[in-house]
Amino acid sequence: MASPSPTMTIVTRVALPAFLDPQAMLDMLQTYEPLIKASPYLKNYERRSVEVEELVDDTFFSEDGRKIQAFVVYDRVPIIPGVGNWATKGVKIPCVFQSFHNGVRCRADSEAGVTVRSSYEVRRRGEVSGGPAPMVHSGDGEYELVETADICCGSFVKAFVRQSFTTAHQKTLQRVVDETARAWGQPGVQKFQQFR
Repeated sequence: MASPSPTMTIVTRVALPAFLDPQAMLDMLQTYEPLIKASPYLKNYERRSVEVEELVDDTFFSEDGRKIQAFVVYDRVPIIPGVGNWATKGVKIPCVFQSFHNGVRCRADSEAGVTVRSSYEVRRRGEVSGGPAPMVHSGDGEYELVETADICCGSFVKAFVRQSFTTAHQKTLQRVVDETARAWGQPGVQKFQQFR
């Protein structure tokens, strides 16, 4: 029997601007698709049905959750960063999302045996430990968007997964916060209807 895949935890955080209501950020997160659309590697995605087997044996999806949705995400992951599309690999990633009180859970089962269980939460700065502190700028508020990702993968791809994940998810969270802040600042926008 093969030994279990090593697990690493990566914490990514982005400060929310002071003018952005934390509840608005949470409302946007719980529509799920903005998290998918913000990925720098995204090629396309589609909704899919949720299989019961995906949920019953996974304690990650807990009873406090609600609104389960599933997608298949197609990414182009750079194998050699900075040299163009010819050095990318297409990856199909089935994923399942679940909302909970402070945010969203997502399990993504990528090819090559990589499984990512992430929680995205809107929290007061400093409430969640681990990972680097967010870069704080003038105008940032006391809340942040925090992703805590537990990643299971083989040791031969661990360094590559860590590097590509860290880079992509920092950009993803920043894009989600920026897009939410832009929408929040538009006169007449009712919450985040354009994301739904």
